Amino acid sequence: MTYYINVNDKNLVDFLQIIHTLKNLGVINSFESIGDWIVEGEEMSTEKLMSLLEHSRKDVEEGRVIPVEEVKKQVEAWKKK
Repeated sequence: MTYYINVNDKNLVDFLQIIHTLKNLGVINSFESIGDWIVEGEEMSTEKLMSLLEHSRKDVEEGRVIPVEEVKKQVEAWKKK
């Protein structure tokens, strides 16, 4: 399953530490940064948009999606820990 997360620059180091920990625990198979591929408020090229849409389409076709309600349940469970 693929997630696209917009991380606040001031929290990037902490976020990456969490991601690396989850990878070491086996929760995350792999991750990659798309860097400034998508920057809020800036135009996106047609090629980048089509690539993002193709990635997302493949995820859906392969069943790598989680309904919003399930994500909400998971977040609530994590908050309780």
